[in-house]
Amino acid sequence: MKWRRGPGLIIGLVSMFTITGWHLCDPPRIDGAVLQNDSIVDSSPVAILPGFAANERAAAWLTATCDGNLTAVQVLWMSTTGGSGQTLGDSITISAAGSFPDPGNQLIKLVAPELNDGFFNEFTVVPPVPMITGATVVVDFRFFEAPPLSGPSLVTDIDGCQASKNGLFAIPPSFWFDACGFGLSGDFAIRAVLDCPEIVFKDGFESGDTTAWSSQIPQ
Repeated sequence: MKWRRGPGLIIGLVSMFTITGWHLCDPPRIDGAVLQNDSIVDSSPVAILPGFAANERAAAWLTATCDGNLTAVQVLWMSTTGGSGQTLGDSITISAAGSFPDPGNQLIKLVAPELNDGFFNEFTVVPPVPMITGATVVVDFRFFEAPPLSGPSLVTDIDGCQASKNGLFAIPPSFWFDACGFGLSGDFAIRAVLDCPEIVFKDGFESGDTTAWSSQIPQ
């Protein structure tokens, strides 16, 4: 990040480009429960963040909405012009929640992810990470090198940065911070996909549809 020192504290400066009217090259899939903090949809305004340095990290704190297995992560990667080809990241790490803004123990690390400009890039998590409703994991992306001024880079929405949802590992001083304190306009477009199996009763009726049950004990 670019830094300036204020009286008694360090203030981070994030360069941002806001664009509208864009279209996803490949919209994110809708099967499974998508855990997200951002509100981005096709053509909604977004902010591109080119101000990162090599090895800096951006993290989303994501909370499970059901019991299931975390099977994939998604990262929106964009430039101001689009079509810049593939970019190699250093890694994507899934960690336990820890104590914000510091992630907890590492659960899974995906090395050298390749990201395409204009896509919600999806990466399979093997083995899947089991989660229960209300549990939180941290998904962070680590830069291999500093992005160009026009991107491609990570993206946020522009409708406000939610407290305790976005972390940033800045170099210097090599510490985790609440990313909202860096002047972000919104939440990182870093998501996870949770596979939540349906619970089906022995007589074939799904959980909750008690009106269709019979008085007979299933055999």
